[in-house]
Amino acid sequence: MEKFMDLQLFAVTPSASNTFNYTANDRDKVQNFGKLLEPGLRKIFFETYDEVPEQYSKVYNVHDSKKAREIDWGMGAFGDWTKRTSQFDNVAYKTLSPGLERVYIHEAFTQGFMVTREMYDDDQYRQIEKMPKAMARSGRAKVEKDAASLLINGFRGEQTGEEAYRIYDGKALFSESHPLLDKQGAKFSNKLTGVLNDVNLKKALKMMRETPDEAGNPAQFRATRLIVPPALEDTAIRLVGSDRVAGTDLNDTNKFLKNYGLEIVVLDYLGAAAGGSDTHWFLQDGSRHELNFFWRVRPEFKWDEEFDTFVAKYRGYMRYSFGVSDWRGLIGSTGTTA
Repeated sequence: MEKFMDLQLFAVTPSASNTFNYTANDRDKVQNFGKLLEPGLRKIFFETYDEVPEQYSKVYNVHDSKKAREIDWGMGAFGDWTKRTSQFDNVAYKTLSPGLERVYIHEAFTQGFMVTREMYDDDQYRQIEKMPKAMARSGRAKVEKDAASLLINGFRGEQTGEEAYRIYDGKALFSESHPLLDKQGAKFSNKLTGVLNDVNLKKALKMMRETPDEAGNPAQFRATRLIVPPALEDTAIRLVGSDRVAGTDLNDTNKFLKNYGLEIVVLDYLGAAAGGSDTHWFLQDGSRHELNFFWRVRPEFKWDEEFDTFVAKYRGYMRYSFGVSDWRGLIGSTGTTA
């Protein structure tokens, strides 16, 4: 009976001697295994998240937000100034057309994993450390995939049933009929269908230069980036970097494209393998475009431990929004016609 009572006491009152110096205080307060793992797993998470350079930030304006949503307003444009014919003429004041609202609503995203006490006790750290790596990579992929989706779906929205893909003016991001607020009945196209070749790239460059403001005047946009999926990387390099006209037997110089200064940006998540297209290609004015990405909460890594189950939980959390406030500064081609 005395031995039985000792066993009861052992079960009810852990001590340094009967827990291999892993006391209730160690477990439940300062030195619990979840907290011991947390610094290393946190480091692994953030190192993995940053192990490959970001791609989306090469084509988006990236901002931090402190609000539940961000709102942009477009404005009309001033037309030509009025000639002053008399020294007593009044100034011709103009009211700009009210623009349309662009709303960015931040969405939250989470992911997590759990570590049991037995996993920790049995020295499975090599397995445990794979979890934050996998979680970080999936979070990184989510951001890149979402950012690329705006371009991937940029040709959708013109058909009935595709309203969700329309931008603020009721058109697709890449449309043949963007209306101009201060030039009644006028429309402009920032959409092409041609494959990426010498002729079509020059056509797109010209289209960018002819982009009008809301009053119909040339806004003097200039393409600085050629954005392509991996399948078009080689084609893009040949077009932009070759001394001669690419894809022909001619001896014509390629000085125009070579000296234009286009930066080639390859986005892995634009390609068909990631759910996109291997034919789409885009031009962007890098200094004046309005592709915007708002971070409400950048990726974070935190943990907690359940008292009764000895399960340590680790989770990631991030919150962001993305969209477009103006179609200008962007030209897109489906790349479907020769």
